[in-house]
Amino acid sequence: MGVVRMPCQRICAARLRLEPLMESHAPSLFSLLRDETLCEFTDEAPPESLLALRARYRRLESRRSADGTQLWLNWAITLYDRTVIGIVQATVPANRASIAIAYVLGRPHWSHGYAYEAVSAMMAGIEESLGLVEFLETVDCRNVSSGRLLARLGFITVDASDPRNVLWQRQISQPPPLSRT
Repeated sequence: MGVVRMPCQRICAARLRLEPLMESHAPSLFSLLRDETLCEFTDEAPPESLLALRARYRRLESRRSADGTQLWLNWAITLYDRTVIGIVQATVPANRASIAIAYVLGRPHWSHGYAYEAVSAMMAGIEESLGLVEFLETVDCRNVSSGRLLARLGFITVDASDPRNVLWQRQISQPPPLSRT
């Protein structure tokens, strides 16, 4: 079975836009992603160089894994003044069973409700294209802010057996709770 077809299109929300991630976003994101604080709860290191980040984003522009079994949907989060503040992403398997999501916002943009707005908009866009889907996110148990965000988005903890990571799940059958921000 081939991977599901779904375009990675621009998604608009109240205060921000999700733009399909392109190599041209690398310069704006490079300085944000160099902040080692962002890597505290992940297995990823900051990008080594702008050139390396450009190359990575160029590969991601295909929107598919090398073997064609996954759709890679990546968006740059931009404010309406064109300031790039982070990224959201979804990995869609061919069977569409469980879509893994991730998000990273530059530290200057934390605690403004942007992550909630961006992830909500991404999930709504995917639901509109694919119908009923399940979203998964694995979060380091020390990352309290991400845990709170996922709970606000309607995710529930489904596996906390790993001493370091917690698996969260959300089945789309209703809109996420209204934001308090």
